[in-house]
Order: sequence, then structure tokens, then C-alpha cells
Amino acid sequence: MAVPFAGLILFPLCLLLWMRPYILLQVLMVAGVFPAAAALVLGGLGVQPSLVPAFAFISYVLLQRMLGVRYPGDQIAWWLCLPFVLTAAWTVMGSIVMPRLFMNSVLVWPQRNDAVGHQVLLAPSFGNVSQDMYLLVNVVLMVTAAGFLTRGDIRIDKLYRAYLFSGWVVCVICFWQLAHRLAGVPFPETLLYSNPGWAILAEQMAGSVPRINGSFTEPSACSTYLAGIVYSTLWIVLQGYRVPMARLLIPSAFIALLCTTSTTGFVTMAVGVLLLPAAAMATGSIRLAGRFVRFAVIGAAAAGCGLLVLVTVAPQFAPAAKFVLESTESKRDSQSYQERSQADADALAVVPQTYGLGAGWGSTRASSLIPGLLSAIGVVGVIGLLIFDWRLVRESMTARRLVPPCPESLVIDGGLAALAGRLVSACVSGPTIGAPDFYLMMALVIAAIARIRVWVRVNGGVRDQRTFATSATVPFPAEDEGGLIRGRIAPELAPER
Repeated sequence: MAVPFAGLILFPLCLLLWMRPYILLQVLMVAGVFPAAAALVLGGLGVQPSLVPAFAFISYVLLQRMLGVRYPGDQIAWWLCLPFVLTAAWTVMGSIVMPRLFMNSVLVWPQRNDAVGHQVLLAPSFGNVSQDMYLLVNVVLMVTAAGFLTRGDIRIDKLYRAYLFSGWVVCVICFWQLAHRLAGVPFPETLLYSNPGWAILAEQMAGSVPRINGSFTEPSACSTYLAGIVYSTLWIVLQGYRVPMARLLIPSAFIALLCTTSTTGFVTMAVGVLLLPAAAMATGSIRLAGRFVRFAVIGAAAAGCGLLVLVTVAPQFAPAAKFVLESTESKRDSQSYQERSQADADALAVVPQTYGLGAGWGSTRASSLIPGLLSAIGVVGVIGLLIFDWRLVRESMTARRLVPPCPESLVIDGGLAALAGRLVSACVSGPTIGAPDFYLMMALVIAAIARIRVWVRVNGGVRDQRTFATSATVPFPAEDEGGLIRGRIAPELAPER
């Protein structure tokens, strides 16, 4: 057993902050950008840094629950989490039953196929146990955080701002690594890549262009995180929220994503370009549509001018960019693409062979999210996830219409966009989403919905913005303070005129 540098920081820090659970969640959000590091090494396995504050937070909240503590939005948060919890229960049950029910009758790609290199007959394995453990931790984190974040004495938007701060951390690390690869600037590789359980792809090249993976295991994982940042910041800026440094984070995260040269990131951004106008029109806001057109024109002009300056200052950039573009266009002809496509096809073949029940969580591995879920948890599990997603989006839109701009509406808008970015990336190239910070973001959105619902229930609804802004009624029970910042609109969240 060994404790790397990340563990030497996180273990004492989480111990000191154990009585301040909200700060633990902020630490978790930032620690989520270091999945290639390890807080603790046990043999050949490494504990991800984000799991340390996650366990600390869960232990605190569960102890509070045992002592009888309840939170204002518990019932609403639990109702929103219920479809996901039931799906998780089905998943765990399936990981126990399905590998035994269909043992030796189905060919699957194992979780760690690097040691095998070919498909194997389905059988119970340690992968079922390990993946169940990760899933249970993430689900417990989501449920406990969703209830806890409905406390009235906290500003829920601070946790979302911690997410934006984590985006800056990723951008800085990406640019730092780029300087290291191009100019030999010292870069702390041993600190960032200390997890022996992962294959770290930190030296890849796209022709003469270095591929940047930042603090992640590979460029595509880095681009997936950055795509969530770009989706989120772009959407809140278009919605008119004046969050400090959010506008500057958009081009910074986009440039960092380009540095990864990841096809996954490029496809995700292309999908976002198609989704953004559709989402803007779905809101029915003329002001939002106008902001979108203005942003598109300004963004195109700035990108064009920046490109001209870059080509003038660094002429070698043009052939390198051309090579990356051609490589992306010819991705379908590459061996890696063929292998990924074959893995997805093999995963989908498992579905009819198991009568739609799946091979069990942790039994098989695909290259992208939808084939991976269908082959592992079956049609029943995927339907459960779709029901959860549909309810979350529906309730989010309903809650947004009940109140004017406030911290909760910021969290809903920014959080849903961040989740959408990472889901699109995973659908392109990502077998599962097991990062605790992703589940924390879902809990954050759920808590924001619950807080609005509680405020409306206590105050009898919101007739107009003036009523909401001048209400003197404490929105939560007397033992809690704050709530929707006592019904006042935060000045920095007031819509632009």
C-alpha cells in the first residue's frame, strides 16, 4: 500500500473538513478532474482522488441521518432520484444473476480486455463486484447530496461555481502540458499520472502535433470533460447570467479541447452546434435567440481573426492543422475506429442472445455508451434510465418557469447543459460514466428543483418577479435560513437588458 501525493493532500484535508460537508462537495468537484492520479494505491489498483471527499461526505450525512436530521426537500429529491435508484437495484441484481444464468453461452469483451485481447465466454468475475461497488458509491452520493443540498443555509450556486473553477484547472493543465510537449517546460507527470490501474496515454501524437490529455488518462477523456464545460458555460451566457469569468472560460475550454485533437471532442462540439439553436428555439425566448445570433457572429469573427494571426505568427500551424483535420475525416478508415465499431457491434449482439436482459453490470465492455448499457443492463435498465432522464428534464423546465433568475435557476441551466455535454461525448466514445463528479452534478440539479418546489409550496406560488424579489417570507422551515437567498434575486444573476 502506498499513498501518492494526491492522497497526502486529500486525506488530511477531508479529515479537517469533515464537519463542513458542503466544502467537501466543492473539493470533490475539483478533485474530479484528476482521474489519472491516485489517492491510495493498493497493489495494482488506485483509488481515484474524488472518492476520498465522496466517502467523507457520505459518512457525515449518513451519521446525521442516523441521528434524526432531515432536510427540507428530502421527499421531492427522493421522488426525483427514485427511477435511478430502482434502475441501480436492477443493475446490481442483474450483475449477480445474469452472468450465472447465461454462463458459457454468450461471448463478451471483458472489462480489462488488454490482458486477453479477445472475447471470452460469459462467467461471473471480479468485474461484476468492482463495478457494482463503484455504482453503489455513486448512487449513494447522488441521493445523499441531493437531499443535503436542499438545506436552506447554503448557497447552492457555489458548488456550480466550483465546477467552473475545475474547468479552469483543466485548461491550465492542458496549456501547461502543451508547453511541456512543445518547449520542454517542466510538467508534473508523476503527480498527475500516479494511478497504476489505468493505461495513461500521455505521449500520443497526431502527425507532428502532440495530443494533449491534461490530467486525464487519454485525450478523449479530457475532451469529454471540456465538452461539458463548453456546453455549460455557453448555455448560461446565452441565458443572460453574469457569472464572473464564464465568458472567458468558453474560448479557453474550446481551445484546450482543440489541443486534445480528439475526434470525440470534435463530434461532440458538432452535435452541440446542432442542439444549441434547437434548445434556444425550444425556450421560446426571442431575447435568447437574439443572443445566440449575436454570439455566433462575434464568435465566428473572433475565430477567423485569431486563425489569421496564428497562421501569420506560426506558419507551421497550417500544415499541422490540415493533418489533424484530414486525420479526423479519415477516422472511419483507421484501425482503432474499426476495433471500436466491432466492439459496439459485439456488445449489441449480446442483447438478443440474453433476451434483452443483458449480460450483467461489469460483465462486458463496449466502445460507446448506448451499446455498453444495452449489453450490460439490458432493455429494462435502459428504459429506467430514460424515465429518469425524462423526469429530470421535465421537472427542471417546470421549476425554471416558476421563478425568475436565481442561484437555483443558474444551477439547473448550467448543470443540465454540463450533463448533456458529457452524455453526448459518452454516446460517441465512452462505455460508461462512472465519475463521482458526474453524479454530484445530477444531485445538484435535483436539489435545485427541490429547493424551488419547497419555496413555491411554502410561499403559495410566484405570481411575478416583483412578488418573488420582495417576499419577506422565509422559504424554508424556521430552523433553516437562506433558501433561495430569502427570495431575493442575486444581482449577478439578474437577466441582461
